Amino acid sequence: MVTIRTQPTGDVWTFENEWSNGICGCCTDLGTCCFAYWCCPCFMCKLHARTNECLCTGCLPGANTGLRTKIRTGFRIRGAVCGDTCAMCFCPCCSIIQMYNELEFQGL
Repeated sequence: MVTIRTQPTGDVWTFENEWSNGICGCCTDLGTCCFAYWCCPCFMCKLHARTNECLCTGCLPGANTGLRTKIRTGFRIRGAVCGDTCAMCFCPCCSIIQMYNELEFQGL
């Protein structure tokens, strides 16, 4: 059995993409905005389901920050865990709508 490994080229930790919508672009779709604001737990369950995460994951401390980091790294969006944490702590509603919009933009 022969194992072939491909060596990465360049800096694998430098991501090239930006979020499709800014953190303050959360009210472009009023229906989504209202759903996220008025029924945040239901909205988060929907996000977790769309990313193949267990629905109970949202009950764990820091889980939503982890979900944001998963989405950001999955689509090679620039940023850091510290920024993800700050976004989820200080602008949670706008942040979850940004994640939702990114999944929509990516066709997921």
